[in-house]
Amino acid sequence: MNYFQGLGIVFGLAAMLKPVYMHLLPYDENRVLSKAYSSKRPAWVIPVAILGLLLVAFTWYKHITTEIPYSLVITLLFSLTAIKALLFIFDYQKFQKWVAGMLAEKRGKKVVVVDLFVGLFGLVVIAASLVFY
Repeated sequence: MNYFQGLGIVFGLAAMLKPVYMHLLPYDENRVLSKAYSSKRPAWVIPVAILGLLLVAFTWYKHITTEIPYSLVITLLFSLTAIKALLFIFDYQKFQKWVAGMLAEKRGKKVVVVDLFVGLFGLVVIAASLVFY
């Protein structure tokens, strides 16, 4: 298994299972999200965002230095996570307001819709990982 297939499967599984671990397990996910993304930026946000950006950078390095066919597909899909990391670092308040707005409207039903799309995206990433590699 090459790096891109492994990354695609792990990243895809985490995304695909998000609706399960966020909404089917018996706990109040809206309360957890409110606490995790409180109005004051939690201490864990910056280190996690930097770690994520470093992983994206390493993925680009692997894409550029190896000749694995279709590595660009997983590289681009995985690079989408950099958007959230950059928001965490440079405009956390905007991201927090977006999450708080979704949680406040219709008891957080928009969060469920977003997570369903994330799950579908994860399925696409897994399929791409298995088909291309």
